[in-house]
Amino acid sequence: MREFYHEHKDRIDRILFFALVTITVYLFFTVLFVYLAPFFFGVIIALIMEPLIRFMGGLRIKRWIASLICLVLFLTVISSIGVWLFNTLARQVVSFIENAPAHAEEIADRLDEANLWLARLGENLPEGWYIPDIQEMILTAGPAIVGEGMRDTGLRTLGNVPDYFINVILALVSAYFFMADGKNIFASIKKACPNWIMKQMNRTKKGLVRAMSGYFRAQGILMIMVGIISIIGLMLPPIRSPYALLLGLLFAVLDFLPILGPAIVLIPWALLSLAIGNMHQAIALAIMYGVITISRQVLQPKILGHQMGAHPLASLMSIYIGFRIFGLLGFIIGPTLLVVFIAVRETNTEGALECSTQKNEKSV
Repeated sequence: MREFYHEHKDRIDRILFFALVTITVYLFFTVLFVYLAPFFFGVIIALIMEPLIRFMGGLRIKRWIASLICLVLFLTVISSIGVWLFNTLARQVVSFIENAPAHAEEIADRLDEANLWLARLGENLPEGWYIPDIQEMILTAGPAIVGEGMRDTGLRTLGNVPDYFINVILALVSAYFFMADGKNIFASIKKACPNWIMKQMNRTKKGLVRAMSGYFRAQGILMIMVGIISIIGLMLPPIRSPYALLLGLLFAVLDFLPILGPAIVLIPWALLSLAIGNMHQAIALAIMYGVITISRQVLQPKILGHQMGAHPLASLMSIYIGFRIFGLLGFIIGPTLLVVFIAVRETNTEGALECSTQKNEKSV
C-alpha cells in the first residue's frame, strides 16, 4: 500500500486536495458561514480594494494609511448608494400613500369586474358547485395574512438589528486588518497548514489564479449584459423610468448576488404596478425580468466555460449540482469548485508533461 502511494503520490495528493477543498467549502457555507460571515465579507472587501491600495503604495503612501483611506472610500460609496435607494423608496412609498384612495377604488373596480365574470362562469357550472366572492375572501383573509406576515417579519427584523450592527462593524474592522496586514495574516495561516496542502496550493496557484480571473471576467460580462438589457427595458414604454441608468447599474450589481438578483426589485415593482391597475407596466416588468433570467441562464454556461477554459456542459453541470447541494449559493459555489478542479487538472497535466520531458532527456 505504501509502495502504491509513493508510486502515485502526486496524483493521490491532488485528488485528496480537491476532496479536502470540496469538503471545506461545503462545511463553510452550510455550517461555519453563520459564525464567519463578517470575516468572509471582510476578505471580500479587502480583495476589492487591493488594486487601489497597491496603486497608493506606488505613490509611497504607507499601507495602513492607504487601507484606511480605501475603507473610508468604500464606506462613502456604499452609504451614498444606500441613501439614494432609501430616498427613492421613500418617495415611491409617499407617492403610493397619497394616491392610495384612487388605487383602492381602481382595485375595487377590478375586483367587481372579476366577480361579475366569475358569476357568469358559475351559471354554467353543475349544481352544487360554488365560486366564492373574491372581494369577500380578500377582505376576510387578506388583513390576517398580511398583518401576521408583517408582524412576524417586523419582530424578526427588530430582533436581528443588534446582530446586523455587530456583523457590519466586525466586517469593516476585519476588512481593515486584511487590507493593512493581510500578508502577515495569510502567512500565519499558511504556517498552520500541513506541508502537503501548502505544496498543492503552491502548485495549483498559477492555474487557480488564471481560472478565477476567467470566472470574474465571465461574471463581469454577464453583469454588463444584464445592465444593458435593464437600461433598454426601463427606457422603453410603458415603463419609461427616469432612473433607467441608475436602476440598470443597480440590477447589474445585484445580478452578481444569486440570493438577491434583480428579482428583489423587479418582482415587487411588478406586483405594485399590478395592484394599482397599471397592467401594461406590470407585464413589461415581468417580460424584462424573464428576458434577463433566460438570457443569463442560457449564456452563463457558455461564457463561464469560454473564460475558464472548461466545456459549457461542465459549467452547466457545476451550476446545477451546486444548486442542488447548496441551494441558491450553489450558483457561486459550483463554478468555484469547477475552478479548483480545473486548476488541479492543469497542474496534473503540467506535471505529466514535465515528467515525460525529463524521461526523454534522460533517454537521449
